[in-house]
Amino acid sequence: MTPPTTFVRKRKRPAGCGLWPTYQLGTDDYGTWLFTPRHSLHRGNDGSFCEVAQTSPGGPGEDALHLVPRDGWWFATWRPRGLLVADVSTPPVLIDNEWTYVDLELDPYRRRDGSIGTEDWDDLAEAHRNGLIDDTEHEAAVAASRTLEHHFTHAIEPFGPQGWTRLADAIALGLPPLTAFGDQPVDVL
Repeated sequence: MTPPTTFVRKRKRPAGCGLWPTYQLGTDDYGTWLFTPRHSLHRGNDGSFCEVAQTSPGGPGEDALHLVPRDGWWFATWRPRGLLVADVSTPPVLIDNEWTYVDLELDPYRRRDGSIGTEDWDDLAEAHRNGLIDDTEHEAAVAASRTLEHHFTHAIEPFGPQGWTRLADAIALGLPPLTAFGDQPVDVL
């Protein structure tokens, strides 16, 4: 049986967003698990399309497992080539059939070689300086990044074997790419 689908909308300040469809795999104590098969499409707020994997670390032709946390300032993604990365963000919110979050710039990662860190500290500082990220969001972003780096370093679940097992199980389902957006608006103010 094919899982139901939903959408993810990643917003950027002051303007811009990306939208992509995903399969809903289920919810557990960690949050809601979503899966985007390779060759699925991402739509930018300008109406352009590309493969989902082209919009984040990884590359075209990659599957992606996502976790929307039950309670957290992030949105995590596992890639088959061994990359685990999170968008530090406002807590994702489900509105109708769409998970929405605002990207707060920081991107904690764990690469295949075991290196762990966070990218885009300069982007966070600039967005904070320009008033695009307020003091509360800035503090939450820094705390979320540090917590995620700690969890990645110590393989604290779901960032240990659990996420990788879920990714392998999702790929084994053989689900087709998601390329339809129906009447989902490109951008919502």
